[in-house]
Amino acid sequence: MRSTILLLAAICINYFAASAQKPTSAKEPQWVVVNKLDYANTSLDKDAEDGYIDVDYERQVSLAEQATYIRQSSRIISEAGVQNRSQVSVSFDPSFQQLVFHTIRIFRNGQIINKLDLQKITTVHQESDLDNFIYNGTVNALLVVDDVRKGDVLEYSYTLKGFNPVFESKYGTTIISAGSSPLYNLYFSVLVPQGRSISIKNNLDTIQPQIHTQGGQTAYVWHKTLMAPVHPQDHYPSWYDPYPEIMLGEYKSWKEVNDWAVKLFPKKASLSPALSQKIKEIATADSTEEGRAQAALRFVQDDIRYMGIEMGEHSHRPATPDKVMAQRFGDCKEKSYLLCTMLQAMGMEASPVLISTDDNKALLAHLPGLQSFNHCTVRAKVKGQYYWFDPTISYQRGKLQDIYYPDYQCGLVITDTTTALTVIPTNTNGTQEVKEVFNIPNMGGAAQLVVTSTYTGYCADNQREQYKTSSNYDILKAVQKFYAYNFEKINGDSLVYYDDEKTGVVTRKAYFTLKDIWEDDKGAKKLHLQPFVIGSAMKKPDDKIRSMPYSITYPAKYHEEVEVNLPEDWNVDTAGTYANCPAFSFTMASTYAFRQLRIVYDYVAKKDHILPAETDDLLAAVKKADDNEGFDLTYGDSVDKKQLQKNSGNNVAYVMVAIVVLIGGIVWWSQRMG
Repeated sequence: MRSTILLLAAICINYFAASAQKPTSAKEPQWVVVNKLDYANTSLDKDAEDGYIDVDYERQVSLAEQATYIRQSSRIISEAGVQNRSQVSVSFDPSFQQLVFHTIRIFRNGQIINKLDLQKITTVHQESDLDNFIYNGTVNALLVVDDVRKGDVLEYSYTLKGFNPVFESKYGTTIISAGSSPLYNLYFSVLVPQGRSISIKNNLDTIQPQIHTQGGQTAYVWHKTLMAPVHPQDHYPSWYDPYPEIMLGEYKSWKEVNDWAVKLFPKKASLSPALSQKIKEIATADSTEEGRAQAALRFVQDDIRYMGIEMGEHSHRPATPDKVMAQRFGDCKEKSYLLCTMLQAMGMEASPVLISTDDNKALLAHLPGLQSFNHCTVRAKVKGQYYWFDPTISYQRGKLQDIYYPDYQCGLVITDTTTALTVIPTNTNGTQEVKEVFNIPNMGGAAQLVVTSTYTGYCADNQREQYKTSSNYDILKAVQKFYAYNFEKINGDSLVYYDDEKTGVVTRKAYFTLKDIWEDDKGAKKLHLQPFVIGSAMKKPDDKIRSMPYSITYPAKYHEEVEVNLPEDWNVDTAGTYANCPAFSFTMASTYAFRQLRIVYDYVAKKDHILPAETDDLLAAVKKADDNEGFDLTYGDSVDKKQLQKNSGNNVAYVMVAIVVLIGGIVWWSQRMG
């Protein structure tokens, strides 16, 4: 009830703030350069999408005025464009920003039609991050423009006054200098007052700024025209940015960024009676540092729910640990700050770690900046050893060394002495072992399938998440649905789940009844066996001639066994195979004895991506695995001696067993924004 009241109060405060700062209108500020545009050029129109094309995008920034001027123009080239581009939408944070419109107009057959009418502009609380349990207070100013026609150019310009105060007037940004859609004109400028300077760095672009003096200030100007679209190849890693960009900022080092962040997470925070009592309970219950750290982590992960009210400076400034304890919710930075405070109070070293879940290790090549991060975690020192924790992950169990930490790759550890980013070692604690047992009592077609799955590390975390939020019935039905792709007559009988909280191992056993397991094919009964888990892990790119890296699911370690108990003796040619490449290693081995066929598969990912030059090796390894991973059982008139045989029999009933159906996203929590 208390947390609900706090959230409602925040919403009400922001509502009145938005009401007090409705959009206004005025002429362009004097510091803005008003550029002339060529609306007649149509050479890029053939590459347009959604029925319109961007003619102009301008962003002009004044550091002294703390203001950003934007102008955008789009040409409607089809009826679809009328539907998709007949509105003006601008988001802003009313707690520190003021929105001023300068123009909203249509260019049609040499005429200029004014569409700027403040009375028709509505402000809506959009809150697009509510699905991620984030309330950031942003407001969307929306105008649905009337009488838009094919051939029109819709143009609007506005200024956003005010920078987020949490950044203490330090500026930094990144501008994409070519995107996925064509653009006729790009204009970007920054006006820097005397006594201040900016650093500039390009990625995949060689353009340099034009530098001149404007009104006693230094103006940096980037201007590009006729930009063709960039078409990224499929499945590139999240940290790889295929779009050319220009980075700039006022910070000269990561030490300066750290010194700013230190003030956001002050040590020796005051402890409320409730927080002090909780720390005392944990310290009394266990005399070891490992036990205390584990208990504190579990409390913050499971008892402090994930929810962020991130209006204004609270986009980066956390609420105090006392407040988070009282309201029993917080976002990533607040849960991390609370955990650090608890561990520090028990005599352990603990520091917040600023993370970029988008850029990961690419951050090592970026300019130092405040806006680089969107997540916060914790590094703690327990019994002389460093551990990395993500307090936004729930239901983690097992010993400290078994606690999974996503592959964030690098981060800024906030301490009094930090001078650089820290490379974070990859935590590969996560395995999935699957044993699928087919009990076939006779050749009539009925069979039993028993699937035993054992999970550790992040795989176990994901299973706990499923079992905390779903019923056994729903989970069994979900698994059955995936089996049904290959066994139309399948029925889920029961499901057993066991979680060993001391070891962190989760075990699940599912029982199914199968009818008509044998497929009839021209007089022969057929059954095909192959691994689904590993088969799905060994993906290959659509773009096989590559200029960009290709993403590999990592870490990933799977062990899968397929056991078939047959009703009769079978003549079986056992086989094995090994496939290896820079991305993964794969093995398959089989044995047959006493009417039992056993196939064992192992897959281990080696890294999170391959380079373009390694693509051919990947394709060859996947093909080798695909060609040799399956076994065919036949019973009837046709015989395939390359596979499994029963006298004159050969069977192929295709089985794809989806054991990882419930995992969802391997690192779903990394998408949470702090």
